[in-house]
Amino acid sequence: MIERILLVDIELDRNTSRQGLDYQASGNTHHPLGLMYLTSSVRQAYPATEIKILHTATCNDSEKELVGLLEQFQPQLVGVRSLSLFQSQLKHLSKIVRAKIPSAFLIGGGPYPSSSYSEIVGSHVDLVIIGEGEKTFVELIEKLNETKTLPTNLAGTAVWLDGQVKKNEGRPVVENLDELPPPDYNLINFNDYQGIFNLANQSTQTCAFIESSRGCTYKCYYCHAALSKTVRRRSAHLVIEEMAEHYHKRGLRDFVFVDDIFNVPKKIAKDILRRIIKNFHDITLNFSNGLRADQLDDEILDLFEEAGTVQMSLAFETATPRLQKLIVKHLNVSKAVEMTEKASRRFIVRTLSMVGFPTETLEEAEATIQLSKGLTYVAEPGLSIVRVYPGTPLFDALNPTPKEARLIEEQTSSALLTKLVDQPSFYGDYFPEEKVPIRGKDIQTIRWSWMRDIFHNKERIRNSHTVLEKHLKKDQILTFYRNLYQKPDFDEHSLKSWLNFASRDTRKTDGKKEPVTHH
Repeated sequence: MIERILLVDIELDRNTSRQGLDYQASGNTHHPLGLMYLTSSVRQAYPATEIKILHTATCNDSEKELVGLLEQFQPQLVGVRSLSLFQSQLKHLSKIVRAKIPSAFLIGGGPYPSSSYSEIVGSHVDLVIIGEGEKTFVELIEKLNETKTLPTNLAGTAVWLDGQVKKNEGRPVVENLDELPPPDYNLINFNDYQGIFNLANQSTQTCAFIESSRGCTYKCYYCHAALSKTVRRRSAHLVIEEMAEHYHKRGLRDFVFVDDIFNVPKKIAKDILRRIIKNFHDITLNFSNGLRADQLDDEILDLFEEAGTVQMSLAFETATPRLQKLIVKHLNVSKAVEMTEKASRRFIVRTLSMVGFPTETLEEAEATIQLSKGLTYVAEPGLSIVRVYPGTPLFDALNPTPKEARLIEEQTSSALLTKLVDQPSFYGDYFPEEKVPIRGKDIQTIRWSWMRDIFHNKERIRNSHTVLEKHLKKDQILTFYRNLYQKPDFDEHSLKSWLNFASRDTRKTDGKKEPVTHH
């Protein structure tokens, strides 16, 4: 019988998370929600099974803490999960598990193992669960309890068989999310997250993370969610029940929704917001994973505000209609601009833009910069460089040679954005210009333009700061800027200097603008 299970969510630990990786990887994380869903599903089927979760983001020395837990707990099954960005950490810690407890079944899951199972099955893990894991994981434990050996034909998995990787038939997603029990929050210690923030710029120590839906009705070809058919939503009353019974009673007041696309369908999103307004009067809401900007309207913005919304992320990707069609996003750009203008005056808004798509020209990338330049209340203007991940329609559309596939997969383990003075790691340099006209040197030029014209846009700094002051206390504002600019020493003096810098092009001296001093 499988009586003891250890699940490990692998990121950088506290001692390495601030050594040069970009904002998204520098100590910003949320609770291991996926593993907590697995745990609650297993305990529903096997109540006597003892399960522990190790989230390396909370560790000072993840290797040391993992070894100690393996020695003390002696798990019979170890599950490891990571993003592609942390694939080297997953491989390293998997070797530690193999060395310490060679008899344990070693299972991979999550974004990186799901997309790159052929790289790690056999060499680093025994089996990979591909995609959503709750039902597959429970069935895996059932098979292990029955036969004491790994199943070779379990749907939704890849396994090592006869000297090669065997990918079994896919497993359908969970269509009725109401079947899943809420994530098991008893397995984490909130105090372990002291000093760690999430992408909503809230303290992870004081937040609860809510998944009211899975999947996305849009088919953006760079995204793994493009493989899902539609949005699957939990019943609104169960979302409210989870918020009330599992988190609000614990004293939690900050809620972060991690849905792929919360406001689609809009009618259901509005229903959830109205129920939140009716049931809670002392909470904040944050939507850091992305809302569909052209699916906002005045009514839902009013509901967001009345429900206590502080932060939201709105994804544009590109300003060019041709590219919107190519990437299968089909955003109504003019409507998105209109609603982002309205939203960013009321909430702390992060916009998400991308450059470096196949066939994208430098002029089209510059159009995206110009669009973002006009959004002068946006608090966090985010620019991403296109990354290509195995298993996405973008990867298939590029039709890479084996060498090109290996190079772009290796690239997914490096920082998304290096320092401005560094040459960026860009997949396009591996392909002919007919496929990807923009080169790495162009990406560097684009990033400099972004910093100069948008990040350092004085009007944007002034306007967005007024929105920050509406929602955040002074210490929270400082934390916001520390995270945004990756400057741990950003203090009140820094803030004063920054706001003075932002105001200098509006004050006049002897009829002339005061000279601008760059910091």
